[in-house]
Amino acid sequence: MKVKFITLGCKVNQYETQGIQEEFLSLGVVPTKNKADIYVINTCSVTKRADSKSREAILSAKKENPASIVVVCGCLAQLNSDDIQNLGVDYIVPQEKKHLLASIVLGNNKAQEKAGSPQDIWSLSITNFFNYRAFIKVQDGCDHFCTFCKIPHLRGPSRSRDISSILAEIKRISEKHREIVLCGVNLGLYGRDLKPKLNLNLLVEEILKIKSLGRLRLSSLEPLFVEEELFSFLKNEKFCPHFHFPFQYGDDTILKSMNKKETVSMYCQKVNQARAVRSGIAISCDIMVGFPDETDETFKNTVDFIKTVKPMRMHIFTFSPREKTEFASHTIKDKKTIRNRYNTLNDMAKQLSREYIEQFIGKELHMVAEEYKNGLLIGCTENYLKVHLREKVNLGKIVPVEIDSFSNGKIAAHLL
Repeated sequence: MKVKFITLGCKVNQYETQGIQEEFLSLGVVPTKNKADIYVINTCSVTKRADSKSREAILSAKKENPASIVVVCGCLAQLNSDDIQNLGVDYIVPQEKKHLLASIVLGNNKAQEKAGSPQDIWSLSITNFFNYRAFIKVQDGCDHFCTFCKIPHLRGPSRSRDISSILAEIKRISEKHREIVLCGVNLGLYGRDLKPKLNLNLLVEEILKIKSLGRLRLSSLEPLFVEEELFSFLKNEKFCPHFHFPFQYGDDTILKSMNKKETVSMYCQKVNQARAVRSGIAISCDIMVGFPDETDETFKNTVDFIKTVKPMRMHIFTFSPREKTEFASHTIKDKKTIRNRYNTLNDMAKQLSREYIEQFIGKELHMVAEEYKNGLLIGCTENYLKVHLREKVNLGKIVPVEIDSFSNGKIAAHLL
């Protein structure tokens, strides 16, 4: 019997899929990328587009093997189970039982009992990862109800993983995976619900002591929860000089309407604090267009903010009404203006990315060798640049490279 996984959305989903895959393996079911007997679709619902992609993935699985068992989990399944059921799936597994998915599908009651209570989400762990940069989930849920976001309604309140469990997993994983990426639904909330309370700074400090660790990267992190102490780790060579901040917008009026607790001045302060510790640090971010009450003035303020912060990469997306949120019934009207604003930001993103990359031409960076594609070696540098080399090295290694050029969206480099 074979199982195929289709994963959409965030790094947390990627980690959870790996954990579920290992559960299937332990029960004698082999993962495959081809036609399978069981399909597990780990869905995303952060935007309307994510909803559509998740539904398409379900229908694609049914089409590839109509006789297969189709299992759906993840965020779309949490609030939209009736809709998903109508697509003809066999199992819908809620978030709190995700770690029991393999046992539920295979009818393994003993394994379900062994896995602990339905709320024990941290019993899902990994011994390997599909990529040479391994994601490690340390936090789930969110206590902050932004008016555009349904995730707190899907993932529940913030829950943190026991630090001993995290450290044990990283010690195990880092023997084979040279880069560890910490991830969570709202990573900055880590440790606040534990007894005694911990925080992200303490967790990072302990991880950096692990001898087998190659390097550590943090996934998306709300600026509100970043203390100046965290930036001090940028002095450590094992700590990647890259932060992804979900700014969402660059105008205080809109940020308040979003129920974001930050201000534009706070955003700028955090970025300046990071850059004061280590020059050349990479700042990537999320920016939304089309939020209700957006005006020419608020958009101009956002453009000015982006010019000030100069992110090396931007994830730009348009607002879409989400269930359970304050703007669930909002009707998007002026789509042409929104499209034009999106294009303006997209052009800015390309230019700022080029400016950031070009400052590293002729300089040494360190790349994790991740894959060979079209005859080129591809990997990610410590400051989150995807580079392409013609040389060959063993995959998984961290190797020194020099950046040669940036052309047609690709960064060329060579081994040092």
